[in-house]
Amino acid sequence: MRFVLISDTHIGGRFDELMFYKGIDIANSVDAEYLIHCGDLTNDGTLAQYEIAKLYLEKINKDKVFFMIPGNHDVKNVGDLLWEEMIGERFFVHADKNKQVKILALDSTEPDSNSGRMGPKAIKRIYEEFEEIPEHWLKVLVLHHHTLPIPYTGRERSAIFDAGDAIKAILDNNIHLVFNGHRHISNVYRMSDGSMQAWIINCGTLSCKKTRYREEYSMTLIDVDLKSNDLAIRVALLNKDPVEEKIQYSGKFQEITPPMKKEPIASIIQIGNTTISDHLFDAESYNKAVTAINDTHCDLVVHCGEVTGNSYLNEFEWSKVLLEKIERPKLIVPGDRDSFPLGCQLFPEYVSKPLPIFENDNLLVLGYNSCIIDEHFGRLGRGNTSNIIEQLANSSKLGVVAFHHTLIPLPRTKHDAELTDAGDVLAALTRNRVNLVLTGAKNQAGCWQVEDTVFVNSGTLSSYNITKKEGTSFNLIKIYKTNIGKYYEVEEYIINKFKYRTIGLFHVSDIAEPMKLPERIKYVTNT
Repeated sequence: MRFVLISDTHIGGRFDELMFYKGIDIANSVDAEYLIHCGDLTNDGTLAQYEIAKLYLEKINKDKVFFMIPGNHDVKNVGDLLWEEMIGERFFVHADKNKQVKILALDSTEPDSNSGRMGPKAIKRIYEEFEEIPEHWLKVLVLHHHTLPIPYTGRERSAIFDAGDAIKAILDNNIHLVFNGHRHISNVYRMSDGSMQAWIINCGTLSCKKTRYREEYSMTLIDVDLKSNDLAIRVALLNKDPVEEKIQYSGKFQEITPPMKKEPIASIIQIGNTTISDHLFDAESYNKAVTAINDTHCDLVVHCGEVTGNSYLNEFEWSKVLLEKIERPKLIVPGDRDSFPLGCQLFPEYVSKPLPIFENDNLLVLGYNSCIIDEHFGRLGRGNTSNIIEQLANSSKLGVVAFHHTLIPLPRTKHDAELTDAGDVLAALTRNRVNLVLTGAKNQAGCWQVEDTVFVNSGTLSSYNITKKEGTSFNLIKIYKTNIGKYYEVEEYIINKFKYRTIGLFHVSDIAEPMKLPERIKYVTNT
């Protein structure tokens, strides 16, 4: 089964007609079951642009199964109504029993806004459409906006505000393929909650002169063989003559294996959001947590930020005393509340040096300050990112990075506490196979695997600002060596209930499988 993805044509704006025709020639000539346009058909959503766009769309072969969804540019200037009048529904549902595939496309746009939003109804619809689908069917979700940060796109912005809820729905429903557009550059991430893998596939721009980095104009082709469980993802680079292929992935589609046996390597307790202060600090929870931590064997306690509530001097003095109650080795990084102007001076004096490092026989843990003074969002920076890769690449030990701000959107939260350079940081960490990344924003525990890197976010240890009814918690991360790599058990300890619950199990292979090179597609163009 083959999908051809095009996106971000931006007809009527910085539109490259030559590239549009070249891409449509290829789409018409390639043998594919589905051709999907992932949004931003027009540039401004005006009547004139829709009328012109309709003429261009007539170049697509009528025998093609062709689906479209709107992008943020299509709903400018009340363009959402014009889309419905001139193109059709702003979503689609397609199911084919013979092909054993179901595709759900949802409108993630908000009129006159570059950012997107799913909303409770759309999230509910994902569950409704896929809950009764047999597991052997191919399940596909199409959105315009991106859910995970994309590299080479500058400052992280204009994602889906409720991307965390969307990601949870994708993983809960075992959706295999997710198609996005929006950011004008192609990208692929393999994402897992430990039991199922989803492929998050971002499509570049077909014909907009606003291109990113060196990719310029492109289209994405996905081949899925359900019988052999094979997947091939390739990008056709249209500005090359002849058209070049960039193979993003080619190999087994879904492959998660439980460990046959495991040998302990290390264990880490992850805490965050102590928010030591007069009004936010829950002393009872803190004391219970300290007792539990001191009674638990671990190599290291990592505090992922928000040590204090307001960066006041008395809070740092108080924090120094309270943190000394934790008897295990500690690595502590600052959060937003620790980074008000005074906190920038007091944190190194009372809590921890700026770039803390912990190392033993099995672990190398690097801590970083991701905060920007007086801002809720953060930045890691190229220098720190390069330093992480340089230090961990030359080490045979389990590589761990800790900072405060999130990279993976969390459910039930607005996607706004991420790093501003999240796209480049996420790409660098995963491409260089950093083993474990620990973060602490948003007061909510969660864990995911992206490519071969495990990401874990901490809940709140002792703040009254809790985000779930179970209350305060900390994470225990156990890492094991297996016959093929490493196995991670992530448990959340609910402090007031004195019990652990498993929130993630991840088996990550250290064995790099050779990429299967698929047979090259013959790209026919008339330009």
